[in-house]
Amino acid sequence: MRNNILGGLVIFVVVLTCLLLLDDISNTQEKPSIEDTAQVEQTTNKNDLAIVESNK
Repeated sequence: MRNNILGGLVIFVVVLTCLLLLDDISNTQEKPSIEDTAQVEQTTNKNDLAIVESNK
C-alpha cells in the first residue's frame, strides 16, 4: 500500500512539472525586463569629506 502512495505522488509531481513547462513554453509573451543600473566612480587619492558647520 505504501509503495502505491509513493508511486502516485511521484507521478503527480512529474505531471505537474510537465504541465508547468508546457505553460511556460506556450506563453511566448516577452515582458520587458527592467534593469537597475548604478554608476560607480573610481577615485584615487581624493579626500572628499563632508563638512559639518555648527554655530556655538
